[in-house]
Amino acid sequence: MCMLGAGCTSQPAEPGTPTATPTPVATTPPAAEEFVFNETNNNETITLPVGSAITISLDENPTTGYEWNVTSSAGLEYVNDTYIAPETGLVGAGGVHVWEYLAAEEGSAEFSAIYKRPWENVTGNETTFSMAFVIE
Repeated sequence: MCMLGAGCTSQPAEPGTPTATPTPVATTPPAAEEFVFNETNNNETITLPVGSAITISLDENPTTGYEWNVTSSAGLEYVNDTYIAPETGLVGAGGVHVWEYLAAEEGSAEFSAIYKRPWENVTGNETTFSMAFVIE
């Protein structure tokens, strides 16, 4: 009798048509490409996709007063820059300055730099570095 009573109190299954569960669509954007450049890439034009990470490393020795004066155009979004000191105890040894950018929008962009002492006038004999980017 208990079993009969227990069976009477349970809810009947609802009739209906089973619905399909939607399959999730992958929405993960493709991984951004990373591009690394240095003095050997001076005066080059590089084509790269929007969203790419750009790293430019140039030798620098601020102990002599010289430093890179950098200019970047629209299309390149500044992320960070860091001076990495040399791993030596030698006084006056130079290190590396690293700039990080994002290729933020389609079009043309440029990174340029001049290596000079900030208090001196530009003479035209300074070391320069430049790169052009075509962002697609």
